[in-house]
Amino acid sequence: MKIINYILRIIVGLVFILSGIAKLFPIEPFEIVFVDLGVANWLTAPFLARFIIAAELFLGLSILFNVWLKNKIYYTTQASLIIFTVYLIYLLITKGNTADCGCFGNFLPLSPIASILKNGVLFGLMVFINKKNTSREIGTKKWLPLLFVVIAFVSTFLLNRVGLHNIQGIAVNKPIDFSELPPLYKTNQKVDFSKGKKVVAFLSYQCEHCINATSKLVLLDREQKINNLYLVIGSKKEKGLLEFLEKTKPNFPFIWMNDDTFFKYSGGRLPAIIYMEDGVMKKKWYGELFDVDDIGNYFIHE
Repeated sequence: MKIINYILRIIVGLVFILSGIAKLFPIEPFEIVFVDLGVANWLTAPFLARFIIAAELFLGLSILFNVWLKNKIYYTTQASLIIFTVYLIYLLITKGNTADCGCFGNFLPLSPIASILKNGVLFGLMVFINKKNTSREIGTKKWLPLLFVVIAFVSTFLLNRVGLHNIQGIAVNKPIDFSELPPLYKTNQKVDFSKGKKVVAFLSYQCEHCINATSKLVLLDREQKINNLYLVIGSKKEKGLLEFLEKTKPNFPFIWMNDDTFFKYSGGRLPAIIYMEDGVMKKKWYGELFDVDDIGNYFIHE
């Protein structure tokens, strides 16, 4: 029985550790969850996401090395499983079972139902481990929990440091000609970028930061419908384009570019987002740490 308990404890501990590490790279989809739920904004979400990942690593290490802190680790672990299961039920109700719960980041996509079952199994294993575990000598070493806290939090915040997610756009005020851009995908409608106020986002299908940027734009659109945003997606093959659309599910008009002229327009650094008025580029954001709220000021809503 001791051997079974030992093996199960290792499995549960490693699941928590793997779950934390998997969400760390990339971490942006996990950050977006908290903004979507309304529990954080774009500035605080990176810190909250890393705190939860660090806590997950701490619990995993404690379980793995049989450190229970007078059963505090056991109850904290069970409480976390219950809280995340409540979130999964909410996700299942609001987005259906096709949504990715994000429990293991991009490493292992899981549907809400699959993840609920996973949490149920982990909860049951923890009950079994707690009842059968009689060997807790390691838990008497008071320095181990402190060591695990240091390892979990320092590694989380150092391996994927919090960037300055409020980098403002660059004022440009430069005429720009987008007349040679292809027409909109499928509809074949030509967009006149020389008139009106428009925001154009240049994105590559295999750029992780572009995927994350699109997810942020989709979230903004969900909060308040945007009607002056156009996506320009670069992909050599239509298959790549469709994969990008499946991952991000944007509801914006978009242009597909399948040649190297895409980089002439985007400027090479992605994602690149441009605000223009009557054919004049007024402001430009690029890279993954753009200020979402700053860009939001230039959207026209229905």
